[in-house]
Amino acid sequence: MLKGVGPVALRLIAESPVFMDESQAETVRRVPRLSRSLEPQGAWDEAVAAAARQQDRAEATGTRILAFGSPDFPALLARSKDSPFFLWVRGELPPTPEHAVAVIGTRKPTPHGTLIAERVSEYFARARWSVISGLALGCDAAAHRATLRAGGHTIAVLAHGLQTVAPASHKALAEEIVEAGGALVSEFGFGIDALPAQFVRRDKTQAGLAQGVIMIQSDLQGGSLHASRAAISYGRWLAVPVPTSRDLATNDPKIQANLVLTGSDDEARRSLLHCSDKDLRFVRPIHGKEDYGTLIDVFSPHG
Repeated sequence: MLKGVGPVALRLIAESPVFMDESQAETVRRVPRLSRSLEPQGAWDEAVAAAARQQDRAEATGTRILAFGSPDFPALLARSKDSPFFLWVRGELPPTPEHAVAVIGTRKPTPHGTLIAERVSEYFARARWSVISGLALGCDAAAHRATLRAGGHTIAVLAHGLQTVAPASHKALAEEIVEAGGALVSEFGFGIDALPAQFVRRDKTQAGLAQGVIMIQSDLQGGSLHASRAAISYGRWLAVPVPTSRDLATNDPKIQANLVLTGSDDEARRSLLHCSDKDLRFVRPIHGKEDYGTLIDVFSPHG
């Protein structure tokens, strides 16, 4: 709650096994950058009060605030370089957290894109994998709903505080996710509204929570590419469906990233993913339903 204190500074502060018993002066000596955040008169007292309000709202809404390094903080996320320090969680995280896959994509998929999102989510749900997505329109909603229909576990990662649901049309879906034993998750505290930059952070958290990302469809500028790039940078898998002949015939803008990522032009693939040549080994094309089983094998921790 102090201005200028983010995940990196928090990790430095928490490195000491006795930081909870340190005086403020001792912590500042260890982490000098903290002094700038404490300079404004009353900054510390305001931060303590703000933190207390977050705890009160969490308790009132059945939300847990998980800290990096605590036993219940998701281990896969903790191992990603972009992990937040805190997570606000309403609902239940996966019973088998190592079996989690992110299914994401454009808000305006082609009909076949929606079908793929539903089929692959159902397949993983029936295999007892948690399906992670972002509660957005299009591919995300299709993934959540298909998982719920299959009786599976799903997590919606949000780009704002848990005081609201965006889009508002998905409030009922959000409640259904929690009631079915899934979770709403955010790295943003109560009262924080959705801002464009926060969607990028949300996308990275989706990738961090999963063994791999299945990017259903995207254009060349789509937000889904943030999670796709993050997965590659974490050394995790990125699966991409090969466009169908029908989508190719219409040259739909929402399949353009798929065309690049499942094509043979490695320079174009590297450029789109912002990765090195060796990292392209983590990209796996999906040719059809027959490939779903191989994804389970590859995405598994021993794969």
